[in-house]
Amino acid sequence: MIQAIIKFGIFGAILFSGITASRAQEKDSIFSLDTAEHKTKLSINFGVDDKDKKEAIKYPRFFGGMTFTRIDWGFSRIMDDGKFTLSDDNQFLSYKKASNFGFDILQVGLRFSDNFKTYLSGGFEWNYLRLEKNILLTENSSSLSYQIVDENDVRYKKNVLTSTYLRLPLAFEWRSNKLRNGDRVKVAFGAMTGILLKGTQRLKSDANGKQKFRDNYNLSSFQYGPFVRIGYDDFGLFAKYYVNDVFENSPAQAGLNNFTFGFTLGF
Repeated sequence: MIQAIIKFGIFGAILFSGITASRAQEKDSIFSLDTAEHKTKLSINFGVDDKDKKEAIKYPRFFGGMTFTRIDWGFSRIMDDGKFTLSDDNQFLSYKKASNFGFDILQVGLRFSDNFKTYLSGGFEWNYLRLEKNILLTENSSSLSYQIVDENDVRYKKNVLTSTYLRLPLAFEWRSNKLRNGDRVKVAFGAMTGILLKGTQRLKSDANGKQKFRDNYNLSSFQYGPFVRIGYDDFGLFAKYYVNDVFENSPAQAGLNNFTFGFTLGF
């Protein structure tokens, strides 16, 4: 997680440097800075941006290009047939904590008016499941399986199952008219889809040190479900519910779904 944040922080810094270094791109590139209020907006865009301008704007109008925004950080809960309590068959997936992190790096959309727009974006999303049980998931298995590791031999201090998805949300967004301070209330909803890039189990123990195993672990190769965001200015809350099963080709885990909620930046 920390390495991923650092990498994309560097990526954001490079984008910002590119903006300041090239006046030829200033019309179509923006790192939003409200000098009157001394507030730095939490988004970077290359291409035709969707920011408010002083001059008159004609609608509808297209926008799109590279971006770094809609940064989601929150908690996840595994739902088992609609319940937050895991069934006996799925107790091996009991977790101490589960979290979700993601952001968008590309977008293209159409603004219909000052208040309404729709857009398709692309980015990445990570789901982290910090397992309680002293188990090792089986690699290259036809269905999700695991083995119990004897704690007398190896005791895992850290046991995290991570799924990495390329996310492709389709969103519809409404924003209020400008308030007295120039900010707006915003509401967005739509469909969040994703394609599995990889699965990873990270382990840490005194006996074996740090270990990392990469496999798809029968994680769903395609995830999808509704999402909603509500916020003010650049800050908001989000909730996502993935309708698909967390694991595929695993009848015993049928009905396990992922529900995530938390904070979003760069709304």
